[in-house]
Formats: sequence, C-alpha cells, structure tokens
Amino acid sequence: MRLPEEKIKQAILHPEFPVRIQALQYFSRPFCEDTTIMPLVIKVVEKYGRKSSLRFINEAVSLPQTESTIQWCMEELQQNFAHQDDNQDDYLYASALSNLLARANPLLIRTRQAEILELPGFLPNFGPALSERVHLLTEGPETLWNKLRDFCEQENEKQYLSEMDLPHANRIVEALGRGGDIVASQVLMMLNEDIEYSENSPRALIQGFVLRLAGELRLTAAVPSLIEALKEDDDWFNEECQSALIRIGGDDVAKALTAEFSTAEWYFRLFGSSVLEQLHTDLAIRKCIDLFEEETDETIATHLGQAALSHFSTEAIEPVRQFICASEIDPEILDLRENLVSVCTVLEIKFPEFEEWKKDNEEAEALRKKLYQEKHGSFFGVSDDSILDLIADTDASDADTLTQPAYVPHTIIRQDARVGRNDPCPCGSGKKYKKCCLNNSNDTSRLN
Repeated sequence: MRLPEEKIKQAILHPEFPVRIQALQYFSRPFCEDTTIMPLVIKVVEKYGRKSSLRFINEAVSLPQTESTIQWCMEELQQNFAHQDDNQDDYLYASALSNLLARANPLLIRTRQAEILELPGFLPNFGPALSERVHLLTEGPETLWNKLRDFCEQENEKQYLSEMDLPHANRIVEALGRGGDIVASQVLMMLNEDIEYSENSPRALIQGFVLRLAGELRLTAAVPSLIEALKEDDDWFNEECQSALIRIGGDDVAKALTAEFSTAEWYFRLFGSSVLEQLHTDLAIRKCIDLFEEETDETIATHLGQAALSHFSTEAIEPVRQFICASEIDPEILDLRENLVSVCTVLEIKFPEFEEWKKDNEEAEALRKKLYQEKHGSFFGVSDDSILDLIADTDASDADTLTQPAYVPHTIIRQDARVGRNDPCPCGSGKKYKKCCLNNSNDTSRLN
C-alpha cells in the first residue's frame, strides 16, 4: 500500500530532519508540478529556522514557484547577506535563495527582473543566468536551434564536458522546451536518426541536448528512443536520458524501462534504478520491488532498495530491512538504513531494529556535524563532498565512527571501499574501472 500524497506532504513539516527531507524529495526529485509544495518549504524555514533549512531551499530549486513564493524569496533577500566573511550561514542561505530565483520560471520573474537584481541579498554571480533566461523568452525556435548548433560547433573542440559552458546550453534547451509541437516534431525526428554517441562530433554533442529537450517537452513518444540511448555507456548521455525519463514519468516509462532492465548492462540498471525511484505510480512500485528481490548485484540492489522506499510503500519495508541485515556496511547501506527509518517513521511502522538503527543514525549525524563545526565553524549547507574531504582529514578512529555505528546486528563490515565505475581501475591499467575490470569484479554478488 502506498501512502497518500497528502500524508507525505504533512511529513515535510515533521520534527525530525531526515523525515522532512525524505518527504520533500518525494516531490522535488521527479520535477513535480504541484504548486502547494513550495509553501510547505516556506513553513519549514519559518518553523525550524534558516540554519536548519538550507537543504530544503536547495531541493526547492526544482519545484514550481508562484507569484507569492517568488515574493517571499524576494522579501527574504531584502537583508544584505552578501558578505561571506561576516556570516557564512547567512551567505549560504542567500546563495540558495538567489539560485532559486535565477532558476525559477522566467515567465514569473521577467517583470521583476530589475527589482530582483537590486535586492541587497541577491548575489551578483547569479544575475547573468537570470538575465539570460529572461532574454531567451524573446527568441523563437529557429533562433534557439541556431544558438544550440553554434554552441556545439564551437565547444566540440574541447576535450572534456567540464570545460564547456553547459549551463548556457541548458538554458537554450529550456527555452526550446517552450516551443510546443514544432520543436517536438524536430526532437522526435532527431532522436530517430542513427547517431554514433561515442563519436566526437557536433552532431553527437547536440544529441545529448536533444535527449534533455525530450524531457523538457514531456514527450511520451520519445520514450523508446530514450531507453535505447540509455544503453550507451556514457555518463552524460545516461544522465540526460535519466532526467528526461523522470520528467516524462508515468507507466509508459515504467513498462519500457523494466522490460529491458534484467538483461541490461550494469550502467543501464544503475541509471534505471534512479528513474524508477521517481515514478510514483502503483505499477512502478510493483516493478521496483520485483526487480529489487531479483537483483544479484549489491550496488544495483542498494539503489533499487532506495527506489522502493522512496514511494512510501509498506510492501518495500521488509525486503529492504532483510537486505540491510544481510549486507556489508558501507555509506550507501547506511543511507539506505537511514531512509528506511525515516519512511517507517512516516508510515508508523516499527521493525525489530528500528530504535537501535534510529539511535545509530542520530549519533552518526551528530558526529558529522561536530567534526565539521570544529574544523569550519559551521555545518550549515555542508555538501556530501565536503563531508568526504573532512573525513579524509580526520584521524582514522574518528573517521570510522562517522560512517559506522557502534553496533549493527547481523551486519558484516566492508573492509574495502567500493570503486566507482569512473574511477581509475585498481588493477593499475590506467583505464577507467568501467572500461577494464568492472565486469570481472567479484564484488557484484548480493549476500544471502
């Protein structure tokens, strides 16, 4: 049984932080169009304070805004937060709100652009993105296509995507997404062309943006092409397919994805798990749990477990609990366990390890905050990467307690870290792990 969405909305205001964020992500991650969610985020800020709510503002970037929520953000930025050295917490809060305004629907902010740019707390580095998105409202589809082609011609010579101005290109794609049927027909035509995704060419580069555009347009007819493109072993194309399939959503995506899932390559299943996590339909939940119980790869099973829990479905609780008990402990399993406790808190379900795991989760989070505060003076807005950097600088005895509870019943401790598929292969070949020993790895079996 899946929890009604009204109950999940109520959980956004829950006293416990992990429960609040889990409930918010149910709506923010699938790019939902429900305008009642952002007012709940505002209530979180007002109830629990700015310092405890930065992550909620960051999550709210993908939520639809309204005139009233834009007005609230502007009123918050009437204060001058712009001096980072004066108060890091306030600066990060202003940065999150500035980013939210810069990425809000430009149709909502175009008449208030000048006013927003003059706000004392609006950070100037977000101004160009906001202004460009408003300006692109004046461009027609033909002009926008030409801009995108020119970008791909100019940037194709660069070796890495990180060297390209992808945010600029993505803003062009967003503007094209308002082009309606004319743009949709062009997208479907381009998706049906025979493209070598691994080819270093402007046409291959533009195809990545076409995948993204299929999602912006919510093109259900593009689902078969997106599923085929997801089979390409390229992180950027995979990410764009994943995002597009999530935006399109619905049972058509769930059926097409799960039909290929069991026999697909590892990377398809990895990105496909993230898609299933955001498809909040009864069919998607059933498929997700079935795939989770069949999966033999521990990493994919962990992601499918997260996906199953994200729907706040009672059917997922016991299979995920058993999987955690049988798994080696590592950061991903700890995240899964924390989410299990949060979901069960909302569902008002308790299992034998509930209280102990909840206590362990709280202690691990408290230690993360303590160590970060000792080093940087504030935990406000810390990213996962910052935490990892902190762990690297921490004594081994302290680092162990960051990621490992004092006691976990029936759980085996992992002695070696997982190797990411884009990390250098541990065999020393100099190749990426995914291009070398990934398929021969012994660390792919799920424990019974």
